[in-house]
Amino acid sequence: MSVSAYEEACRWAYAKAMRLDDIRDALNRFGRAVYRDPYGAVLSAQNQFVLSRVDVHGHDGSVRPIVYCNGVAVA
Repeated sequence: MSVSAYEEACRWAYAKAMRLDDIRDALNRFGRAVYRDPYGAVLSAQNQFVLSRVDVHGHDGSVRPIVYCNGVAVA
């Protein structure tokens, strides 16, 4: 299965964003953060990537977070 350029850009932005303390903190505290690419990524709308965390609860009581970047699952 090949990865689209859009998915690749989202994964790249997620990796860059997770290096920033304020982005990681907002994602962990509020479940949402916005990363603005200072270098102007070609594939993002206005150089902006919206990160969202969704906690998936299992039947056994376990919780697994899934992180999305502009709607693409990245972690």
